[in-house]
Amino acid sequence: MEQIAALEINRPTLSRRTKILLVISCLNTLANSLSNVFVNVFLFKVTEQFDKVVLFNLVMYLSWLPAFVLAGWISKKVSKRNGLIIGGLFQLLFYLFILYLKESDTSSIIMLGILFGIGSGFYWMAVNTLSIDYTSEQNRDWFNGVNGVFNSFSQMLGPLAASWVIITYTNLNGYYLVFSLAAIIFLFTFILSLLLPKHKQNAPFYWKEMISVHKYKEWRALTYAFTANAFRAGVLSFAIILWVFMLTEKESIIGGFSFITTVLSVFTYYFIGKYSTGQIRMRLMIIGNLFLSLSLFGLVLEVNWTTLLVYGIISGICLPLFELPFHTLALNNISTYDLKGKIRIELVVVREVALSIGRTFSVFLLFLLYFYFEDNVWMLRAFLIIIIAIGLLPHYFLKQVNRSFIQR
Repeated sequence: MEQIAALEINRPTLSRRTKILLVISCLNTLANSLSNVFVNVFLFKVTEQFDKVVLFNLVMYLSWLPAFVLAGWISKKVSKRNGLIIGGLFQLLFYLFILYLKESDTSSIIMLGILFGIGSGFYWMAVNTLSIDYTSEQNRDWFNGVNGVFNSFSQMLGPLAASWVIITYTNLNGYYLVFSLAAIIFLFTFILSLLLPKHKQNAPFYWKEMISVHKYKEWRALTYAFTANAFRAGVLSFAIILWVFMLTEKESIIGGFSFITTVLSVFTYYFIGKYSTGQIRMRLMIIGNLFLSLSLFGLVLEVNWTTLLVYGIISGICLPLFELPFHTLALNNISTYDLKGKIRIELVVVREVALSIGRTFSVFLLFLLYFYFEDNVWMLRAFLIIIIAIGLLPHYFLKQVNRSFIQR
């Protein structure tokens, strides 16, 4: 409440385009909060095959990267709003397609993954770029604050509300209602994106500089750290929820599980954002990552409801301890190499390449595991140990970076 009151008191003037972008961002978060958690559960219920769901996520990540790169190129060569329009259109098409197919055609997993990946890649490139362009130092904090508060409430209440809708209706009708609501919201965001100014431009896209930045030791270390962190996050982003459903077979528990972990994350993000400084950034990252790894060791011993719940509670607290300082570190230091903004978009693309490599490789390994060794508990344990080990690597890479670089 204190944060909301502060935002109201310090409310600055926003331009029409900034207000539209803020509404688009909030609506997109609302739609994703309602539906994203249950997309994978729906696909599992329809196919009854874990490897099919993993394939969907693999194709999504494979499609995400080229879409993100193309969106970056379009934002400099044509218009930055075009990425938002294309992303919104593909997000809408994904839900329309899943509603059209229903449970009748499980062979369309690849097409669904492509639609979701392209929509996400274009949207996130565009919204990250426009959030900087459409705000200034005078109103950026307020814009991000409103966006952050809405995101927090949406991520807390969205899965809980969606789970209630799903269990209220018989068969898969609850899923279809949730996906229909998401499609309607994405339709509104698509229409709103057309109202943004065109601002045609033809700036060069610096491919050579995008590659040559890796000659700097600090940037290379950050890139390796991005990849290692994404290797862990790529699998855990959907596998944990699926394992919870496979053990409980209750959507209501998934809604409650997501609510608990999100509430813990929101409070942790708030305290870190308020009290964290550059001097303790590395310490917070180490504490968060070590305890997160310890919670994953419980899953190595046995994947059951108790170990999943323990992981959920610990990750709700420890993921922000690691992710927020790590994210701040990345954003603070992109400006060091962006040639005064000249290649900022290119560096965002480079960062996304590193993240996508990590996500794609880990999901590909999980796909091979379930495709060839579905019932082999020891192979799953070995894979989780690999996840833990690689998830700890960011600290090794960041040790190679000057302390002043980390504490900015």
